[in-house]
Amino acid sequence: MASLSGNRPGRQIDSTVDLYDLGRTLLRRRWTILFCVVAVTGLAFAALSTIAPRYSATARILIDPREQRVVQNEIVQQGLGGDMALVDSQIEVITSEAVLGRVVESMNLADDPQFGGQPGGGRTAADIAMEGLARATEVTRRDNTYVIEISVTTREAAKSARLANAIAAAYVADQISSAANSARDISAAIRSRLAELQKQLNDAEEGIETFKREHNISLTEGQTLGDRRLTDLSARQSEALARVNEANSRLQVLEESLRTRGYVGATVSDAGSAMGALRTRLADARQRLADLQNVLGPRHPRVTAAIQEVTQAETAIREESGRLVASARDDQRIAVDALNKINAELQSATTASFSTNQDLIRLRELEREAQSIRLVYESFLVRAQETAQQEGIAARTARVIAEAAVPAAPSFPPRMPLLMAAVLMGLFTGILMAILLDFFAGLLGRRANSAALMPRPGAEVQLNGLVLVTTLHDPVTARQGALDLAQGAASRGRRTIFIDLAEDAPTTVPGLADIALGEISAFGAVEADQDSGLHVLNIGRSRAVERLSRREVSNVIEAVTAEYDDVVVNIGELETEHGLPARTVAELTRNAALVVNPGRVDAREQRMVEALSNDGAVTVSLVARGEASRLDKVA
Repeated sequence: MASLSGNRPGRQIDSTVDLYDLGRTLLRRRWTILFCVVAVTGLAFAALSTIAPRYSATARILIDPREQRVVQNEIVQQGLGGDMALVDSQIEVITSEAVLGRVVESMNLADDPQFGGQPGGGRTAADIAMEGLARATEVTRRDNTYVIEISVTTREAAKSARLANAIAAAYVADQISSAANSARDISAAIRSRLAELQKQLNDAEEGIETFKREHNISLTEGQTLGDRRLTDLSARQSEALARVNEANSRLQVLEESLRTRGYVGATVSDAGSAMGALRTRLADARQRLADLQNVLGPRHPRVTAAIQEVTQAETAIREESGRLVASARDDQRIAVDALNKINAELQSATTASFSTNQDLIRLRELEREAQSIRLVYESFLVRAQETAQQEGIAARTARVIAEAAVPAAPSFPPRMPLLMAAVLMGLFTGILMAILLDFFAGLLGRRANSAALMPRPGAEVQLNGLVLVTTLHDPVTARQGALDLAQGAASRGRRTIFIDLAEDAPTTVPGLADIALGEISAFGAVEADQDSGLHVLNIGRSRAVERLSRREVSNVIEAVTAEYDDVVVNIGELETEHGLPARTVAELTRNAALVVNPGRVDAREQRMVEALSNDGAVTVSLVARGEASRLDKVA
């Protein structure tokens, strides 16, 4: 194969091994390759037979993230929540000494030859067994799950299963024990704190009672005695003030009546009173006097006696009025004295209440302190009861969902993968040896059919630039004629490349289309005949040809014409449907060659020469297939 080194003049094509030749080399050295495959595979099988097998058993644990409440207000949280970091940390817990130590003790691994050892250097047999168990244990978490897998690898299948199940059970037991121990420690701390809080509460309550006694503070129905006395005195003051006002009003009315009429009979109720009897007496006396005067005359003794009786009744009324006024004056004075006494008591009580209020402020402060201590004490008392219950009822945050089963096949060494690797290694070694043997034998890189591309002796075909080769006959005729032209030019030392763009050109190997699309370099697409120096480039793989554009084909053709002295392009039979690469080259070239059968040129071929010339725009030459033709005029 070959690669274009660039499009500048002077660049040459570097030749390397052809893949086709490499395939032929491998086929020729197939027994060498087979020997290497068998030998390496046999060595691998022998090595596997000497390795002691190891068995792995896996137990699965589910970490329950949901919060599980044993009591209303838990002190120790049950569950890990949704924090995946906390779930991952359980892997370290499983491989910790707390869990593995339980397994070493319960399974008596200190005496197990696989895990135990001679104590020394400050390490006991249990420590050595724990280290061995840790090395044999692998703990992983399934992706995006709360499932933890515990795998144990030992030389015995049953022992691996027993140890994996023992580790899972030890972890679950450790979680329950850890929760119970945490609750127990917190409960003990709360109980020790309760005694101190109880003493503080007692001291605070005794301080409140002492303060009340020292400051004579007594509460009744939520009020102090001073407040109740103030309330009572205020009510009595209102009543006394009403009595004084009433006495003043009554005295004022009586005095006014006495001053204006000389008696107070009209202001005093008659019913059930002495003034009422006197007024009745006076009225009767006046009635008798009037009756007697009408009958007897003014000088009659009975009239005189009646007048005296009226006078006596009026005197008695005036005397009674004076007594009533004096009595009202005494009542008014008594009411005023009572009011003054109540005011004095109220003033004294008010003065005393100011001092009591200051004491009440301090008392309320003491009560608040006691209340806060009481609340804390009661809270701790409730928590102590809850933690005491939580000690004996520990919720399980982890459970074994799949116990480890006894493995049926060893996990190490992996026989099939290692044997497959041995086969591939043997195959690679065999191919390498085949290439080296053929290389040193001088066979690699030589084409068995290179003579087919050699020009015929005595051929003097000359080319210059880009030449399009076609025919009116079968495509084989055009391809043979184009190869003859290219071989002849290459035999004269000219840098020549043959490009096959015919419809029947191979479309399974890389070619011009792959280079244009950048899917492969020219090194991987151009083939070189090491004997003649002719370079060959096919149209390319079909999937690449379908994606070609006119511009990409033009770029490759321009690069090729700049690199080579002569470019011979075969487009096959002329009267067929040509693809984009062939049409693009036809637009670029000004030189064409029509391959004809030797001996004659018929009228149809002559007409085609005229059509190809396009009124002289393209130089067309006739080439006889299988003859050493000169095409000096093509250029």
